[in-house]
Amino acid sequence: VMELIFGNWIFGPKYSVLNIPRNENRHFDVSKVMGLTNNILYTRDKHGLRGNYGGDPKSIDILVIGGSTTDEQFIDNSDTWVRQMEKQFRDNGNELTFVNAGIDGQSTRGHALAFKLWFPNIPNLRPKYVIAYIGINDTTLGPERDLYDSMKSDQFMRRARYFIMNHSALYNQFRRIRGVLLAQRAQVIHGSKDMASGKWVPVNEVMDIDLLRKSVNSELKAYKNRLLKLISLIKSYGATPIFVTQTRGDFRLQKARLLTWVSDNEGKPSNTTSFNFQKLQFFNEVTLSVCKTSRMLCIDLAKKLKFSDGDFYDSIHTTPTGSMKIAKFLFRELKGKI
Repeated sequence: VMELIFGNWIFGPKYSVLNIPRNENRHFDVSKVMGLTNNILYTRDKHGLRGNYGGDPKSIDILVIGGSTTDEQFIDNSDTWVRQMEKQFRDNGNELTFVNAGIDGQSTRGHALAFKLWFPNIPNLRPKYVIAYIGINDTTLGPERDLYDSMKSDQFMRRARYFIMNHSALYNQFRRIRGVLLAQRAQVIHGSKDMASGKWVPVNEVMDIDLLRKSVNSELKAYKNRLLKLISLIKSYGATPIFVTQTRGDFRLQKARLLTWVSDNEGKPSNTTSFNFQKLQFFNEVTLSVCKTSRMLCIDLAKKLKFSDGDFYDSIHTTPTGSMKIAKFLFRELKGKI
């Protein structure tokens, strides 16, 4: 009886087997990664959204989508670039409400599916703008990425588990308690490259641009088609799409010379390649081209925003200082346009 009354078996949003993180309230110790002494708070509400919008999705003005660099699981609620950008606007007299709908690991495939499988479950969600912080995850599409993009497990037992999780009030209480315990022991799995200690070294193998472009040409065409599809889906919600290009924290151009970060735990690698840097550049070029032909606003963060040491805790994820730089930059770019 309690399950029928307090769960979502009869009433409430129908998330079925979707593995969208919902009803999350976790504290993470990120001291080993960013040197912060305090635990950070990570929350997502019953709709899987991160941010304060008064509980009524109708009040959301700007919906921000992206992967883990948008979700920022290991950045405190008050320090994410989405939250800080909202604060920038409000401090300047523009009472816009921003909400973070980033999902770890998602590419534009997952973002498109969200408009079909996730967002329709959020009552009265009709944002004026949808900001998409995109590019990096699309450079690494493959079987592993499918698990994030589909928002559904391909295993029957996991799908059954998420079905129960998305409907059971008792299970959600259990999950909250378990989440706190797990978070206390959590190690940041994002850390693809330790940016805390190491040095910048010149890239000694610069990929042939023409050969690399040919090798990823089919990926770029597919990416373009996904962007066009995403634009159409965003507009179908009555919203205006805004795309933002992405950069990496483990590469830096210095006096026309490409440097890459080598962490102390990597030793002395004999080969450093420009592959990841150049491939992301190609994807960013496609993003900008689609924006131009679609006559929509596109912000080239990758080219315009310069980061410094301490702005990233791994190759793609920003620290609070890096997130603040993103927030201030996007505020300057969007002020008077939204």
